[in-house]
Amino acid sequence: MGENLRVDFHTHVVVDLPDFARRFGDQRWPTFDFHGEEGRLTRNGQVVRSVAPSAWLPQRRIEDMDAAGVDRQVLSPIPPLICDFGDLAPATEWATHLNGAIATLVANNPNRFSGLGTVPLHHPDRAIEVLQRAHDDGLVGVEIGTSAGGRELDDPDLREFFQAAEQLGMLIFVHPLALGLDAYSALRIAGGAVTFGLGMGTDTAIAASRLVFGGVVKDAPELKLCLAHGGGTFFWALARIAFMWDQQADTKAEELTRNVFVDSVVYQQANLRYLCERLGSDRILFGTDYPLPAQADMTGSILTGLPDGDIARIGGLNASSLLGLCPTCH
Repeated sequence: MGENLRVDFHTHVVVDLPDFARRFGDQRWPTFDFHGEEGRLTRNGQVVRSVAPSAWLPQRRIEDMDAAGVDRQVLSPIPPLICDFGDLAPATEWATHLNGAIATLVANNPNRFSGLGTVPLHHPDRAIEVLQRAHDDGLVGVEIGTSAGGRELDDPDLREFFQAAEQLGMLIFVHPLALGLDAYSALRIAGGAVTFGLGMGTDTAIAASRLVFGGVVKDAPELKLCLAHGGGTFFWALARIAFMWDQQADTKAEELTRNVFVDSVVYQQANLRYLCERLGSDRILFGTDYPLPAQADMTGSILTGLPDGDIARIGGLNASSLLGLCPTCH
């Protein structure tokens, strides 16, 4: 399939969930209920996401892929399912359940799906064990939030986890969670669309700065790392950061970011062209945020008019090479 391969790296999935809210008497655990053609994810008594059947029915998903010309999707948990709380046993069981369900979806559709799981990152030692099991079950990486139960991602307690991911070749997909309308109140950001736009983008940039300038990528230089939504605001701010950083640090900012990937969920081609210029088209993965309300065009119209080589790399070759989907796709 080669240069015409289309891989949608940024998609989300919902799986059957254990009722931890009732079992543990803790309403922070998500529940999933069906209301006709709508599925609702609830936390703390509030609906945090409403999703279409394509979020949980693989055949609907494949039909949409075929209609849009998408050859493969990388499935990751819908963000409210990434839980950075809970005691060791339930947090481990939750992550293991999600990973097993996604691994099953992949195993049942190996030519159409690849999978990212999750880990209980607020329990770092156990997170390494869950990561290893996800790897053994055929997942290609894990999705994490922008922090870990109150720890920033450059916390020393998390360093061994990222090094384990590097050694296993497991990709880390950093995705903001935004679990409530007040999620970014500390940043003085209003709710609604502004939260999902500016709030999530800023949150991602802060997490990226921790990983890049907090020593994580220096200690794990071959870590496969991808930032959601074009990296948020990180690469727009990087020149200003680098101007000061490079005057005082031994390793230049450009070197620290050389293995950081982003997806193409930036909505306007002007933004994508900037990322191509700033990072290079070999570090951008086509993505859509399917099947959520913020979904970008699945047909890849954002790529139209780019040089053929850029379209091929962003459209599928980069993901194939990075995730080992096609050893000859480089």
